[in-house]
Amino acid sequence: MASAEEGREWATIEHAAAKTRAEDMNQPIEDRFHGDASKLETLLNQAGAYSQFLLQEEEKVQQQPLTATAAGAPEPVQAKTAGKKRSSPHPGKKPKQAKLAQSKKSMDEAAGKMAQERVHAASDPYGFKQPKLMTGGTLKDFQLEGVRWLINLFQNGKSNNVIGLLAALREMNVAGPFIICAPLATLPNWVSEIKRWCPAISCILYHGSKADREEVRKGPLNAAKATDINFPVVVTSYDICIIDRPHLQRYPWKYLVVDEGQRIKKKDCRLVRELKLLPSESRLLLTGTPIQNTLEELWSLLNFVNPGLFDDLLVFRSWFRFGTIGKDVTVDKIISEEQQAKVVTRLHEILRPFLLRRLKRDVLQVEIPPKCEIVVYAGMTRLQRTYYSLVETGTLRETLLELGIEGAAEISQINISMNLRKVCQHPYLFGEPRDKSGEYVGTTNPETLVAASGKLALLDRLLTKLRKQGHKVLVFSQMTSMLSILEDYVRHRRWGYCRIDGSSPLAGRQASIDAFNAGAMEEDLVIFLLSTRAGGLGINLAAADTVILYDSDWNPHQDTQAQDRCHRIGQQHPVVVYRLLTMASVEIEMMEKQMSKKKLERMAIAGGDFRKVGRRSRGALTPQALRRLLADEIANLRQRAEAGPETAAVNAQSTTEGAISEDELDVIMDRQRIFGDYAVYSNRSGVPPTEGDLIPKEGHMYDFVDPSIDFMLDNKLPE
Repeated sequence: MASAEEGREWATIEHAAAKTRAEDMNQPIEDRFHGDASKLETLLNQAGAYSQFLLQEEEKVQQQPLTATAAGAPEPVQAKTAGKKRSSPHPGKKPKQAKLAQSKKSMDEAAGKMAQERVHAASDPYGFKQPKLMTGGTLKDFQLEGVRWLINLFQNGKSNNVIGLLAALREMNVAGPFIICAPLATLPNWVSEIKRWCPAISCILYHGSKADREEVRKGPLNAAKATDINFPVVVTSYDICIIDRPHLQRYPWKYLVVDEGQRIKKKDCRLVRELKLLPSESRLLLTGTPIQNTLEELWSLLNFVNPGLFDDLLVFRSWFRFGTIGKDVTVDKIISEEQQAKVVTRLHEILRPFLLRRLKRDVLQVEIPPKCEIVVYAGMTRLQRTYYSLVETGTLRETLLELGIEGAAEISQINISMNLRKVCQHPYLFGEPRDKSGEYVGTTNPETLVAASGKLALLDRLLTKLRKQGHKVLVFSQMTSMLSILEDYVRHRRWGYCRIDGSSPLAGRQASIDAFNAGAMEEDLVIFLLSTRAGGLGINLAAADTVILYDSDWNPHQDTQAQDRCHRIGQQHPVVVYRLLTMASVEIEMMEKQMSKKKLERMAIAGGDFRKVGRRSRGALTPQALRRLLADEIANLRQRAEAGPETAAVNAQSTTEGAISEDELDVIMDRQRIFGDYAVYSNRSGVPPTEGDLIPKEGHMYDFVDPSIDFMLDNKLPE
């Protein structure tokens, strides 16, 4: 953990960076681009050439029908993709001028190679047919298109879409070896999907104890046989790639695949350093979130897969300066720069050859039911309000010590923001009081768990109604200690549940997932408690149709990935997401920052319209469309932050004062009114809603998150 001094130093650096971004955005646009104009134009020209080539190859194969050689199996879970170009890393540091020359040479060589490969690529049968080795099912058209795109990229030094690609490469006598580095929770799924789709391709899970891994390296993964055509595809975790890098470095990897590629968004993290040491001819990143916080993180991904082109972060920063949108960088400033110099459009054109983005609604519009997110506001109990004031004044620890609260001496008061967040979740996170007999009050009187926290009282009301309505529910929290309190709560209610957090073993995780989806563990198994980061990747919990985000992450994509554990292929019902926020608290500030980061992602990725190879598919990006992408998802969130204590307070003995009313709660839990015609069309309700039944998008203690921002690019953009 970082020391207090290190924390202050990092905060100073971040503040300076934000100030620099703001100052830079205020410079004339021509001054910002002047110093590195030559390299920017070179990159734009080369990106345009790549896009044009890929588009021509796509048009050639589209003249022939898409075909498949296998049929009869169900649709597999489709990996999220974001393909990028890749070239060999530079061996050492060079002056900027040398880097520029080397990049130009690399790009010229790549362009020449593309020209030589055109005839071969156009005649390649695997560009439009399902590989014969894929006998476990039939790929859909959009999946075939993705495989076709990847093969074009591979033949021209680029990369991306996985099992189909590996099968096609094997049929092209590309022996490998191939390695897939993925989150721990996804490893069983990777192995099972490869075996199901391509039983003729050997696959091995490289995991387990040190002795087990050594035994595997001596046996099926003998490095002397690494280039044999039947050498197994290796599936392993991030941690094993770090621990066993000296061993894995001995293999001449043909393809290095990193699933959930946003894991390497920090350019200096250890995983990036270790993976770069693995000799790999091609690198492939799969991610649904290429931007999570800043454009610098996007550069880190681009640098990993293509260090030849994206070799200088300072130059990249000089081109695209977008900080906290709405704070240090205004929406008007961004739109002005787009009108003057097409700054956003330039970013899109640089990314276009390296990115193919598929959304569920684009390719499976009928098969994926809709999703609706509703923010539900909670007040604070008197106990929470007292704790909140003590944190703000820096006297929480000494006050709890005086009260004899167990563990009070270990309370850190350095991170005020984290302590305020804990107060919003539950005051017992700082230690649970004991009664006169010495027992924890939550043990002798479990209802005190609910009465102590306005948010837990709200959760109790939600879960009680959801269970009566017959819904299965995922409850996410950032804090495992909060999950423990929630676990005590559901035990008190005698409800069946499962739990996954970072300490859950791999085998136990899968057993809990299978039991929840099958409903086999208990008759009443309808609640799944998950830590957001441990339970937000690679888990399929489509048996649930409701998500409750008990608390939010600073990074909005963590919460989005959590929602997608049930809103995914295979879901049969509309999904409602309830996000719980505490009024007049630090949680409102967190939500504002989430919205700012999502604006950056929408502007850079969604606005780029990367659905089709090498071109926009649904109209140019206009200033009106850009402004819409940068709109707030919750219009009145600032008012929620400014609500006074009298509005946000909840009586310590009651959950009615200052909380959402029963009428409003019933409204936001009426799925027929939420989803309207979809519920009727799907035969999930009876009478169609009338205009008078439509739910107001803003209530006294709730807000609907505006979904039209994400859907606005589905049709032609406004002129």
